[in-house]
Amino acid sequence: MWTDDLTVGIWEIDTQHRALFAQLEKLLDACMVGRELEEVMEMIVFLDGYVDTHFEAEEHLQREGGYPEYEKHRAEHLIFRTNLERLKAELVESGATRDLVLRVNQVLIDWLKTHIRNVDAAMSEFLLKKSGQPADMRQ
Repeated sequence: MWTDDLTVGIWEIDTQHRALFAQLEKLLDACMVGRELEEVMEMIVFLDGYVDTHFEAEEHLQREGGYPEYEKHRAEHLIFRTNLERLKAELVESGATRDLVLRVNQVLIDWLKTHIRNVDAAMSEFLLKKSGQPADMRQ
């Protein structure tokens, strides 16, 4: 699921992204053996902590680096948080259903890949250039 084109060149951010994709792979593996209903709750709990830590790390780097698209990037994070809150509410209301598991996978994978390749990559390019590192640096 993780591919090299998702690397943004900032070690802290790339490490956090890889941890998220590892968790997603764990959920997908659980789906393959029929344990998705048990694992979706663990994924939601993981995301609660992850989102706060990761988004704050990105936003801190942006504020510190004077990133001009900070507010737009932060708005993207707020959209994701809203979607996560909806999924959590549905989990509480309806329980872990196969439909919920499928939507968790779809929402996360689609949003993350698009967000990382476009929004995070633009942030990284700006911050790396500003710090004097090559903008195309990949790990």
